[in-house]
Amino acid sequence: MLYTSIFLFLLMLALNFIFKIASVFRLGVPLLYVLLVGALFPNFVQEHEMLTTLIFLALLGLVALSWVAAIRRKIRHRREQKENQYYEDINT
Repeated sequence: MLYTSIFLFLLMLALNFIFKIASVFRLGVPLLYVLLVGALFPNFVQEHEMLTTLIFLALLGLVALSWVAAIRRKIRHRREQKENQYYEDINT
């Protein structure tokens, strides 16, 4: 019984660590999809392998799109800061 408790604790600790890393890279939803669909619907995954793979790839595509949007937003913000600093330097 003690070994089961230790195993469950380590499993929860590992899952917590994995989800924290996944959330940093915005991969929480695809990871959750893989875990839930694989565990709850194994027959569906086996019968409709192409569909489940396409859904997973679509989720990864949305993650990549959010990365691109965040990078563009950050670049735009830095440009605006440089322009504001430039105009402040001119006005002083």
